[in-house]
Amino acid sequence: ALARFNRWENSEVGKGECPVQIKKDMQQCMQLNFSVFREGDSMAEGLKELAEIRERLKNARLDDKSSDFNTQRIECLELDNLMETAYSTAVAANFRTESRGAHSRFDFPERDDDNWLCHSVYLPESETMLKREVNMAPVLREAFPPKARTY
Repeated sequence: ALARFNRWENSEVGKGECPVQIKKDMQQCMQLNFSVFREGDSMAEGLKELAEIRERLKNARLDDKSSDFNTQRIECLELDNLMETAYSTAVAANFRTESRGAHSRFDFPERDDDNWLCHSVYLPESETMLKREVNMAPVLREAFPPKARTY
């Protein structure tokens, strides 16, 4: 987190790309390629575009270096988080070759419990996906007896 903060702080004013445009491009890419109804070819193109936008973010600039209530700094740090969330969502959507819940694919219209009754796990360090088995065992908990709060 500190490295991200320092990257923005050390960016040169007026040099580099405007983070506002990068955010708009990311939003448009996600809306066009990763909305509720998805398709493999579109997502593959969207992933390429998103990777390019993500690279552009590395060279973005923070123009306002003030230390008092700096909304541009907050927006830049939020953009870092939004980009990682968007990228992980895109990779996971492309990985899952079925339709389930809010993830609906035109090229895989059916739910596939044999292959996809699992958790999808994104590993950001290697930008890879894993499947983790769903624990179907019931979770039993003892009843919590009502009592007065004590502090």
